[in-house]
Order: sequence, then C-alpha cells, then structure tokens
Amino acid sequence: MYQKTLLTLLLSSLLVGCNNNDPVEGDAVIITPPVAPPNTSAVILTDLDTVYGYASEEGGTTGGSGENRVEVIACTGEEIIEALKSKDPARPLTIWVNGTITLQNAKDTRIDIKDIQDVSIIGLGTQGEMAGIGFNIVRARNVIIRNLRIHHVRANMNAPGDGISIEGPASHIWIDHNELYNSLTVDDTSLTLDQVKDYYDGLIDAKGDAKHITISFNKFHNSWKTSLVGSSDSDNYERTLTYHHNHWYNVNSRLPLFRFGKGHIYNNFYDGAIESGINSRMGAVIRVEQNHFANMKNPVMSMFSQQVGYWQLIDNIFENITWEPGAPGSVIANDNQSTGELNVPYRYQQSLIPVHQVKETVLRYAGVGKINTPPSPGLCPAPAPAPVEPEEPAPEPVPIDPTLPPTQVDWVSYSADTDPFTAGALILADGSASQFVLQQSGGVTEPNLFTANGNGTVTFDSTAAGADRSRAKIESILRADGVYPKYFTLLMGIKGNNDGQRMLETEIAFGDTAATTPTSRLKIVLRGDGNNAGIQLENANNGSSVTLGKANEPDPLDMTQYRVYHFTVALSSPTTGNVAVYVAGNNTPLGVLENVTMRPASNATDNYLQLGDAGNSSYKTDIDWVIWTDAGAYTPTMLKGLLPPGIGDIQGYEN
Repeated sequence: MYQKTLLTLLLSSLLVGCNNNDPVEGDAVIITPPVAPPNTSAVILTDLDTVYGYASEEGGTTGGSGENRVEVIACTGEEIIEALKSKDPARPLTIWVNGTITLQNAKDTRIDIKDIQDVSIIGLGTQGEMAGIGFNIVRARNVIIRNLRIHHVRANMNAPGDGISIEGPASHIWIDHNELYNSLTVDDTSLTLDQVKDYYDGLIDAKGDAKHITISFNKFHNSWKTSLVGSSDSDNYERTLTYHHNHWYNVNSRLPLFRFGKGHIYNNFYDGAIESGINSRMGAVIRVEQNHFANMKNPVMSMFSQQVGYWQLIDNIFENITWEPGAPGSVIANDNQSTGELNVPYRYQQSLIPVHQVKETVLRYAGVGKINTPPSPGLCPAPAPAPVEPEEPAPEPVPIDPTLPPTQVDWVSYSADTDPFTAGALILADGSASQFVLQQSGGVTEPNLFTANGNGTVTFDSTAAGADRSRAKIESILRADGVYPKYFTLLMGIKGNNDGQRMLETEIAFGDTAATTPTSRLKIVLRGDGNNAGIQLENANNGSSVTLGKANEPDPLDMTQYRVYHFTVALSSPTTGNVAVYVAGNNTPLGVLENVTMRPASNATDNYLQLGDAGNSSYKTDIDWVIWTDAGAYTPTMLKGLLPPGIGDIQGYEN
C-alpha cells in the first residue's frame, strides 16, 4: 500500500509539472523587491569649523585666527568697540562675547566693523547675545561672526537697522551658527501694518560690492525682511554669496531676495514663509540645491523688479507648497524647471548631505551652542545701576502753525539757474550769496550729478550708476542756540520722472552748537518707484517710516507731475516735534505727525540741509527751485504772495 501511494504522488507531481501555465526553462522570473523609505535621520557631523562656499575662495576666510592673534573677552559693547578701534593691523583679533551686548552698554547704536580686516567675533558657549544692537560691516575683509544670538535691532536708531549689515566694498565674510530674529508684531496698536513691517529691518543684508560671503548653520525666524542681497534694482555688483544648512522659519519673505551676482543655496530647511522664499531678481543666477521647502508660498520665484533673475533647481523637496503667480512678467518655479545654470568654482561636496536628511540635520546643528568654544570665565558682572535723575515734565506739544502769519519772509533760495555748487547759486536770508558743497564718501569727493538745463531747472540723475552717492549740502540752516521751540519751513518745485525711479532725497538736521545729547533730523524721499511711489518720511513717526500719497493706497499722488512740495517742522524739544506735509498749495495737509519722537541726527551738532542721493538707489528728477526759512512753520495760505519773485513755477502760491 505504501508503494502504491508513493507512485500516485509521483505521477501527480509530474502531471502538475506539465501545466502549460507554469514557467518553463529559459523564462525569466521577475521579482520586485519592496522600496525602502528614504533615510530621514540626521547626518552626524564631526567638523563644523571648515568654511565652505564663496568665503572659501581666493585664500579663504580665517578671521581672527593665527598664531600671533590677540584675544579679548568682552562683556559690554564698549569693550567690543574699543577692541576693534585699537586693533593692531598686523595681528588678527578674536573677540569672545561673554554676555549680553545692548545699546546701553555699547553707548552706541551699532557695532562698526569698518576699515578693518582679520577679525572674529564669537559668542562663548551660549552666552553671547546682541540684544537690540547689530553689526555694521563696511570696507572690511576677512571677518567671522559666529555663535551669537542677534535680535530685535530697531530700524530707526541711526544705524542700518539690520542684525548684520554688509556694505561693500567687503569680502571674505563668514556668518555661521548664529540665531537671528526680530518680531512679526509690535506692541503699539496705533501702527499700520506697513509701519509694523518697517519697525525692524533685515536680519542679514548685503549691499554694494560685497562678495565671497558664506552664511551657514544659522537660524532665521520671526522677521518680515529677512535677508536682502542688493539694496535696489540699480545696486549692480557681482555679489557672490553661499547659504547652506540654515533653518528659516516663521518669516515673511526675502529668503533671500537676491539682485545681480551669483548665489548658491544648498541644504537649507525652510519651514513656513508667509509671502515668498528665494526671490532671484535683476539677472541674478542662483544654484538651488538639495533644500527642503515646507509649508510655504512661492519658495522660488522672480518678482517685483525691472528684470527677472534665474535659478538652477537640483534635487529639492517641495512639501505642502502654495504657488501663486504674480504680476505679468513674474516667474515662479511651480513646474520645478530650471531657468538658468550656475557652476560654482569651489569644492563643497564634502558638506553636501542627502536631501531627505536635510531637515533633521539642520534642526540638530543650526544655531548657537553647537560649536566648541573656550570655557566661559564666568558670568559678566551686573552693570552698575544708572543714577536716578528727576524726570522733567514732557514738553507741551507745539502748534503746527505759528500764532501770526508773516507779512514778509526772508528766504534762503536756490533758483536752479545753475548747478548747486556754482558760486552764487544760493541767496541767503540776508541777501548775500553762497553755494552748496559737494560731499565726500570714503575720503573721495562724490560725483556731481546735478546738470543745469539752461531753462532755470537742474536735472539730478544718478541712474547711470545707482551705487554712486551725490549730495549737495549747506551748513547752518537754522539757529543752533538750544532754545525751543524751533520752526522750519521748506518748499521745493520738483518734477518727477517717467522711468519708475526714485526722485530726490532731502535731509534736514536740526542740531545745536553745544548739544551733547541727541537732536533731530528729517529725511524726505520723493519716490516714483512702483507701489512705493509717494512722499516718504523716513523713520519720522516714533521710529517708523510714513509714505504719503502712496501708489498702492487710496488717493495716490502722480509723482511724475510737476508740483510744489511743502514741509513744516515745529520742534518742542531737541527730539520731539510736529511735521506737516502739503502739496500744490493746498492748505489741507496731506499728512501730519504730531508730538512724535523724531529720527536722531547722526551727530548732536549737525545743522544742515542736503539734496541728492545718499544711498545705493537710483534717483532722477528736475528741480525748479528750493527755498526755506527758520522763521516759522508756515502753511500754504500764510505764504500766498510771499515767495521770492522770479524763482520759477510757484503754482498754488500766487496772490
């Protein structure tokens, strides 16, 4: 029986083996293995002290390292400033920050790293902090800033207003393992949204001829204007910057905003941007490589400039992204297609990590307290309490208008028959002749960009080289005896341009000869540039800027037209006062600021009026005439028939 059963089983097996549906000899059997999920864990990093990116080029960036270096431990801003001022040019300098640096212990509004090289400023452990005060890097080379918390740097403190401002010529800058932040809200319900956005400025900005810069392993958060590269569409330099392994979160935009030049952005983790991410503009080319973008709008785009910028997209993650096209001419990367190509000149592959591991790696290693520093010698001593001085009562608000209208006005006048630097171009209040003085930048006389047209007007045009400054200045424009109230009235006959450019900057400083405490200034920017067009009073409203007649708001001004712009200032104290703005002889003010804290003058004794372009933007306008007086704050109605005869077109002020 056992043998019969076995035979039956063998026959059954043979029959089954002959089934035509089974594979026969020579057929391939394909087995698909399960796909393993990508590794999303953090890469273990053992070297955080090597400089990669553009800062590694042309000799690299070493900062204050070296065998003959000088090392200083600083507990106050004054100690940092003194160490920088007294640096031996032949020896590198490393400053270890061992406490919280403030406006109060710096006795200044910024830390200038200026006309200097071979410097490192590094926080000790987790104790280095810049609270309300930032770094201003100008004409500097080989600078390192690491391991610091830098936050809440106000935009109105007679400083650039950025956490770190880099203004060229500057090169070989390494900004690494810092935490930079401001706030998206301000505890002042009277401020408009635009004023809240202007309350702080950028976290890291680079302007002018700034190159060979690497920004790595930083945290950027709680900021409206995060990182700007190129101050305007005319700030045309071949800037070169690398951003790698940074964490960007809870921010609005400019991640970065990049005009002109070349950028390399790799291995960054972006988590939450309200408006936009990388904005490549004005021909900039950016290599966007193995970044993780999450929970944000328009992570890569080109918007809001006269020319688009370009990008090369390489193996990025886009997670929970909203894409919104902008105005005609804008470009967004919603199709994940490259629009340009950039081959970088340096080696960086050793620092490049797989894109799926970027998030956890950046979360682990970005920010302060991640690098090795010497041990802290202990906490900084507590500052001595400031002496308590009796509070003086706040000055009473000064009325905008003087009590009595004038019967005549002794004006200082510029009729624009010649350029402002020609002898006799100015007629002073006493009838004598004078002229404006051309200013200097960096010890070099600025170009004269004022051209007389031969018809009683002068054209000011800085569009050919937007980075050039050109300023006409006259000193001692009002009494400086320290007695308040003070008054000032300024009128200008100005025509804008049709090129979408800014028009003219006018700055007035109201200082006193013997002043040792802050005094005021007013900076007026007439703008014709797109949605920003209007009359801007920069940082004039308790530290915030105000734009009147703005293009994207109700009742905008057409800034291309000729009109008379009229400004009055009434100061009740060196720092407090009222400002009123009128246009075209209309006695109803376009805007009034009452009892505001004015913008501080650069120096307490500054007393001048200045016309032209003091920044990196392009300006273009026709000037028909400019007049002013310190006899009063006069309204248009008070001045009907009292303007100098024959000065030019005074429409709105005739008898």
